[in-house]
Amino acid sequence: MASRMLIDIDRLRAFADAPSTEALTARIERMVQPLGVDYWFYAVDLPLVNEHPNQLRMGTYPEAWVVHYFDMDYISIDPVISHCHDHAIPVSWEEAQHHHRRIVDPHLQKIRHLFGEAREFGLCNGVSVPLHGPGVSWGLMSFASRNLSASDFEECLPDLHLLSHFVHEAARQFLRSKTPTRLPALTKRERECLSWAAEGKTSWEIGQLLNISERTSIFHLQNATHKLGVSGRQAAIARAISLGLIVSLRN
Repeated sequence: MASRMLIDIDRLRAFADAPSTEALTARIERMVQPLGVDYWFYAVDLPLVNEHPNQLRMGTYPEAWVVHYFDMDYISIDPVISHCHDHAIPVSWEEAQHHHRRIVDPHLQKIRHLFGEAREFGLCNGVSVPLHGPGVSWGLMSFASRNLSASDFEECLPDLHLLSHFVHEAARQFLRSKTPTRLPALTKRERECLSWAAEGKTSWEIGQLLNISERTSIFHLQNATHKLGVSGRQAAIARAISLGLIVSLRN
């Protein structure tokens, strides 16, 4: 593996000046190649809640793999996707594959098959960085290699983590141009109630935590549900997380 890259902050800041996704892609490529990264993939607003979201995707993954991945609906079982949707810290693919190996999981065989097929396309090992931010939905940036080991990726993870967030900031300009609609204007209390609901708290428990009545907590949750344009508490939670209005901290 090449020696660890010393991040050039000025080059990262220059991502923001890229006039197009193609230009940004080229700049990213020049940054990751010295690390031995063969493929990378950036995406926001993946189709977990909305059936037809406005997505932004960039990267050098083999297009045949991307098409196959979505055709097989691997997104619904991919533990990397699940982690990045609910967390803010990076996850190695090795960790994601084996996190539940001691649990009887009916999807475990499908998950193994997913990663097995990815290896056939050259995505043999990798790491993914969750990306969340104001005004955009959640996203991720993944880096893969044919030859790098998990320990190799661990060594360059600080660089990849920092790079991912500069990419995310730069790419937001292209996402905004595609999705000009405003986010629902939830009040602070509505966000608080939804956040606690996302942790599995009942209306009564939310009331106790926020020092309000159960009836008032129900009122705020119903208002939030109406503003988000969905029916039901769980749908409201999922919609709010997908829009980046709240972040689930549940493991």
